[in-house]
Amino acid sequence: MNLIGAPSEWLNLIDTLVPDILELVMVTWDAMPPLVQNAREDPTTETLCRLLRQNRNSGSLPFQIHIQMVELDPAAGQDQGRMDIAFSPLVPREDVYFSLECKRLNVVNGKRVRAYSREYVVFGMVRFIRGQYAAMVRHGGMLGYVLDGNVNRAIQNVGGAIQTHHLDLGMESPGEMLPSSIRPGDSRI
Repeated sequence: MNLIGAPSEWLNLIDTLVPDILELVMVTWDAMPPLVQNAREDPTTETLCRLLRQNRNSGSLPFQIHIQMVELDPAAGQDQGRMDIAFSPLVPREDVYFSLECKRLNVVNGKRVRAYSREYVVFGMVRFIRGQYAAMVRHGGMLGYVLDGNVNRAIQNVGGAIQTHHLDLGMESPGEMLPSSIRPGDSRI
């Protein structure tokens, strides 16, 4: 039975939704209450997810927003990963979604700032590459919660960590971070 198209027709659906997802995330992030300088990742992600769902634009977009979604069949040899936020279109496919992994950056503890850029790359980006997060899908993103507010320094630190771990990420030298092809005018992406 084929009610709403062949399964292969859904595979490129996320391609068309990524700009809308990024727009929703950026607009919603701008409406987030200020974070404390040592905010925890899970409560921050819960607040963001709640606001994403409440955002009036999300009601008109053809996807549901889930928090802490688990992919039951991780890549071979990988532990089961929990995706912080998943955007699932309303289609009869479990492997068509956009996953957003969230990590803290520039965490202030007393007078010290810890970058956490290595963790962002190794425990975020590399896990996407290895299939621990969203092994079945072609689209995903990372979101950095920059807790000290210094976004430029966080981007530089992550860029350095990407260069250090570029081989693990499947990148050729020098492994540099580039502007988004979807939102090239937004330096945060």
